[in-house]
Amino acid sequence: MRLSIEVYMDFICPWCLIGKRQLAQALTQLGAERPEVRVDVHWRGVQLLPALPVQGEDFHDFYLRRLGSEQAMGLRQAQVRQAAAGIGVALDFGKIPRMPNTADAHRLWQRACQLGSPAQLDELLERLFACHFLHGGDLGDGATLLGLAEAAGFASADLVSSLQGDGTPFHCDPPGAAHQGVPSFVLGEGLTLSGAQPVAQLLASLRQALDAASGAPAARILVPAERVPEPGKRILIEAQGKSLVLFNVDGRFHAIDDGCPHQGASLCGSRLEGEVIQCLAHGLRFNLNTGYLLNSTQLKVGRYPVEQAGDQLHIVIPQEEAVPCTR
Repeated sequence: MRLSIEVYMDFICPWCLIGKRQLAQALTQLGAERPEVRVDVHWRGVQLLPALPVQGEDFHDFYLRRLGSEQAMGLRQAQVRQAAAGIGVALDFGKIPRMPNTADAHRLWQRACQLGSPAQLDELLERLFACHFLHGGDLGDGATLLGLAEAAGFASADLVSSLQGDGTPFHCDPPGAAHQGVPSFVLGEGLTLSGAQPVAQLLASLRQALDAASGAPAARILVPAERVPEPGKRILIEAQGKSLVLFNVDGRFHAIDDGCPHQGASLCGSRLEGEVIQCLAHGLRFNLNTGYLLNSTQLKVGRYPVEQAGDQLHIVIPQEEAVPCTR
């Protein structure tokens, strides 16, 4: 199954950098829950400040004029620094000399998206953010932009024609959710989130988008907090006509059918070694991450994503009606 995500951003927006990190964390968690899902992320450029002069403006003066006072500017920047620290980025706004005109940066990015691999594009995007927020570089300077692109594996000769150097505004194409500001996330067929969303919210919305893409909502069997197994333990759950086993392997949860696909023997009491379960009846060993018999793709035990929000767990059953776990 594939899920497409479009993210609208500007390289001078700190919330876009924060949102990128939070989306990466949410996608890592989604990958652990739903390893069969393939996610394609497309970053769309939006020029927030098209009226800036081509040479940009002094960074401090720009924000002082925009926010009205040193105190307001200090409070806003402290808020952003705190949010950035939460995703492992140390921002020092005093090291940013200019607020650049990003028209050419977006034109270069748009052209790069037509030429580069996903790995190259992610590297270039990271370098563009780092140039402005961490290294005090000028994203309005054509030579700087080409240097960043070369460092990400692009040939400057392929990108130089995208630079106009005159400050002509860049218009997002297609405009999509750009009118809602940046960052904006469009998940699947149109679920849109605006702003740098917390990881938990992004993860919940990714699940919602996948449910919508499947054509019917998935069921969620609630596992009460008092029944959630401790690390190294497992519990048997009977709900919706199913017998399931929920494992806790070093803090990672796995849910599978209780019956071995070979001859139906119970797996709840089977031997667990790391993330491999061995049926006691005939010795068959299954990987809890994939459900497959080891060294085979012919035999598979049913496995189900486990979603965690705080101290609550839900086991996801495709296209069925959820009921609370009562045993």
